[in-house]
Amino acid sequence: MEIIFLIVFIVLSFFLMFKAPAIIEKKRLIIFYGVGMVLTVLLFIISPLIIFGTSKVITIDHNEIDKVLKGLFLSFLCLFFLNLFILLVVENLINFLIRFHQTNNQANLNRNLIRAVTENKSRILTFSKIVFFILGQCLPYYGIWIGSYK
Repeated sequence: MEIIFLIVFIVLSFFLMFKAPAIIEKKRLIIFYGVGMVLTVLLFIISPLIIFGTSKVITIDHNEIDKVLKGLFLSFLCLFFLNLFILLVVENLINFLIRFHQTNNQANLNRNLIRAVTENKSRILTFSKIVFFILGQCLPYYGIWIGSYK
């Protein structure tokens, strides 16, 4: 079951990081991330009550359910916070640096490094998303779902 959740969150993270910004406009995506974070926190607060209610009817192992709920909670928070960070900070930082040089440093726009960055903006953004996807999404999910069950 941990492997299934790991794969689901990696695929969902890939979609939200790489495909969703091209399909959905940025403002709606930010609203989606905000609502997702609020719902995740509410789910984390309400879920123990649901488990307590069902434990009165059915005997369940609370430790296993607790591990799954903590894993879900941490995975959803990781999904929303890191993707929102990528969407807002990394993309805007690259755009800000390029705009800064285009407005305030026009004399040096033809220098090698500045010209390379402005010409390869989409590649740099894709590379940074790949690095954040591998290090910022896959590794925490692996730690949450596989590392917590050992």
